[in-house]
Order: sequence, then structure tokens, then C-alpha cells
Amino acid sequence: MKLFFSLLFIGFLSFLSFGQELSLVTPLHDSIAETSGLIYLDGKLITHTDSGGEPILYEIDTISGNVTRAVVIENATNIDWEDICYDSTYIYIADFGNNNGTRTDLKVYRLLISDYLSTTTDTVSVDTIQFSYLDQTSFSPSTFSTNFDAEAIISYEDSLYIFTKNWGNRWTNVYALPKLPGTYQIEKIDNINVQGLISAGTYDSETNTILLSGYTFTTPFIVEISDFNSTDFANGTIDRYQLNTPTGSSIQIESITSIEANKYYLSAEKNGSDSPALYKLEKSTLSIDQIDQYLARIFPNPTSDFIELRGVDFSIVEIYDALGVLQKTSKNELISISDLSRGTYLLVAKDVNEKDILTKKIIVQ
Repeated sequence: MKLFFSLLFIGFLSFLSFGQELSLVTPLHDSIAETSGLIYLDGKLITHTDSGGEPILYEIDTISGNVTRAVVIENATNIDWEDICYDSTYIYIADFGNNNGTRTDLKVYRLLISDYLSTTTDTVSVDTIQFSYLDQTSFSPSTFSTNFDAEAIISYEDSLYIFTKNWGNRWTNVYALPKLPGTYQIEKIDNINVQGLISAGTYDSETNTILLSGYTFTTPFIVEISDFNSTDFANGTIDRYQLNTPTGSSIQIESITSIEANKYYLSAEKNGSDSPALYKLEKSTLSIDQIDQYLARIFPNPTSDFIELRGVDFSIVEIYDALGVLQKTSKNELISISDLSRGTYLLVAKDVNEKDILTKKIIVQ
């Protein structure tokens, strides 16, 4: 994401805000100045670079910021690697950066952890999970206005979850992607009002929380998603934390990884004269007056009498049954659904231009 920051962050290099000050671990070596993903695996901190970079995973010395090992993926290309995650068996490298909304070759590379750890030549091979967005019908260039760019992926239970970087409405859409090699059309399962552009994600298995990093035009932030049931992420507890970076270190945070419960590394790529950097965040240092808490929620859900919308600035709400037939409309935040039969429905909130701003599955009991 070099172009965006070179155009829009100039003039904001000495902004003031009231967020959490990140702790600088070390500046990063020039060879990984375009750091774009981060995992902490087997005691090793691993990153990669984004568009224009080599198909290489780099291990970072957290004392000096230097590269201690470079592992080449011989059958992959780096069109625009944007994030990385792993489960008990595989590393997943997300090649789905899509600033213009025109790509038809979105993919995730799958690498055996055992191959990565045991290679004696620092060369490995991967297999490929290819996908497209089911709801993307146009591939005309829409630079910095598309909602089909993405820079965040997590592994959660038996699937991968992509959190999009919505240039158009500053939300994030959530898509589930199988972990098996193949070609898939993936469907949007959720969306969340993150009030900015999401640049990375990580799942903290010890606390069962998801952290997304992102930025507005003036400041970076993280969004924490907790207390969710299954994959119903948007109806969990959502907290948004503003962040500050030390003077002279980049504010362009591009990656985040959990290192232990409530402790995280974040990396930022070079931004103008500000150095690429590795940061550490301990969630316990965040105080309540530094948290911008907001709700974009539908509740109760499941329900039998009514539902209420909070944190959504909508013009009209439409409720569809499982066959896609419109069953109900409302312009109120409190909506009676007692006249609906038991079953699963899709709620769609629209703005004054009739643009979808929230879609959510609801269950009527």
C-alpha cells in the first residue's frame, strides 16, 4: 500500500491524537521496509513484503530488526501479498491486494509448517487456494473506492476468514474461505463498521479474540472483536482503540500478530522519512478513556418479538426470507418481527442512496 500513503499521508506526519502509544521494539532493515504480514511461529517472527516484492518469507531479529533467514517459495509469485496466518499444520499467505478492484486472480498460498521448519535449502513449495467474491459483478477500475480490496486474513477453526479493506464505505466485509486447495466463489457472511481501512488481522486463541489493525487518514487504530458466538463476529463486543507511534517511526501499520495472551507485535512499512518499525502492544496498558467504543449491532438475535439496530445510520431496513423474497420493511431502529414465521432471514440496512451498508442474518424463533 505504498501509493495511498505517499499521496494522502503527506502533511499528517506530526498529527496529535489521544491514542495508546505503541512501544518501539526496533526499526526494521531496508530489505523488509515494505513489511505487510506478520506471524509468530515456533519462536520465530516471520514477515513478507507486498506488491513488487519477492516470494520470500523473512525471519526478523527482534533486537536489531535485521533479517536472519529468508525462505524462497519457488512456485509462487508476489503480485500483492497482504497478510499471513497459520493453523496447526499450514501457513497461509494471502495474495489478494486489490486496490483497483480489478483482480481476477485472487489467491491464498498454503505452505506446510513442517516443510518451512525443516527445509535445508531455504526453498519450499506451496499449493494454492483460488477464489473470487460472489457479490463482485464489476471489475472496472475503481481505485481507492472499491469494497473488494483486502489486507487481512485469519485462521479460525476449520476456515480462513478474510476482512476486506472497504475504500467505499470504511466498513469491513467478512468472507469465509475453505482451507483446501481449489477454486471458490466466496460469499459475504458479515460486515462491521470499523470506521476506517483494515490493513491486517490476527486471531488470539488464548483469549478467543480477533484483532484487526487499520488506519484513517490521520491515525492508526486496532479493532478488537470478542464475546462472539461461532462466526457471528459482528454481534460480538467490538472495541476500537486509537494508536500513536513514536516520533520518526512509521504510522503505516500493515501487520499484527499475537505473541501470547493480550500481547502483540505490529509492523509498519516505511512511510516518507519515517522508518519501518516493529512495535509491541500490551492490551493491559490501554485505559478506558483511550477506547472509542461503539456498537453496530442487531439484537436480540435470535428473537421472537422485535429486533433493534444500534450504531447504524440507515434510511430503510429490508428483511428477506431464505428464498430471497422481501417480507418486511422499516425505517425505525426498533422493528417488530412477531408477524414473521420461524426461520432464518436476511436483514439489509440501506442508506439514503439505497446502498447496502449492513447485511446480517437474523433468526426468528
